[in-house]
Amino acid sequence: MSADDDKPSYWQAFLWHRKNQLLVMGVTAASVLASFPFGADALVLGLLGLSALEMIGLAIVPGLPNFQLAVNERVRREQRDARRETLLREVHSHGGSNHLRSFEQMCNRVASLYRTASDRSTSLTTREVEQLDDLTLDYLRMCVSDAVLRNPQANDLISSVHRKLRAVDERLAGGNLDQEEQTQLRRAKAEYEEALSRQGRIASRRSALEATLVAMPIRLEEVYQMVMSAPRDGNLSQMLEESMSKLKLAEQVAQDLERPFELTGIGSVAADREAAQAAARRAVGQRP
Repeated sequence: MSADDDKPSYWQAFLWHRKNQLLVMGVTAASVLASFPFGADALVLGLLGLSALEMIGLAIVPGLPNFQLAVNERVRREQRDARRETLLREVHSHGGSNHLRSFEQMCNRVASLYRTASDRSTSLTTREVEQLDDLTLDYLRMCVSDAVLRNPQANDLISSVHRKLRAVDERLAGGNLDQEEQTQLRRAKAEYEEALSRQGRIASRRSALEATLVAMPIRLEEVYQMVMSAPRDGNLSQMLEESMSKLKLAEQVAQDLERPFELTGIGSVAADREAAQAAARRAVGQRP
């Protein structure tokens, strides 16, 4: 998809803009009222005048830089809101996260910064606040990962892998296996051990995730206090950029952590589970 495909339709934004809608309804109502004393000609003239105004508006307004900027901001806001709702549903579907209260606090701080940026006397811009708003989505995405890791089903799955690994070890230690059965059981054992090893790596990532979930709201609070203490500071953009660079380090952690939070490797274990069980059944003379 090209960059042009991602741009909003400015002419549609003009037609559906609240002020334009009020203009259309006002002129139409005035034309209808004027038609009672002056007849249908007044209605036709009013509608023709409205059409002319709309054509002039379509030719000029969608190309204005300030109008395009406002439309772009609205579209980005709607996209963030939709993404936020999707992530919140995802968090709750996995049993919730203990860090949602921190997320709400971050959202409140960002909303306050939006109000500050709307004051023309401050050097803070709306685009800078939007970058902080994007970081709250990264934080919420990490809350999804936290909720997945806290899901008790993951612990049940690991316990199941431990039990099956012990069963395979017992069959290998029992002997009386032909070469094919030994090969299948050893392959299943390797898969189980690989799954447990990956779970250990995920546990290490979980520690890093927990640290980021605790530190990120504190860093955002520092940014908020810095802005609110000196909203008209001429060096505010530079100071904010330095603080944002620290906050964006957490975004890299989020991108690394959001991918493999299910027990990757368990699927491949499940694929070989039947082979191991079939080998065990053959070893004791059962039918597969």
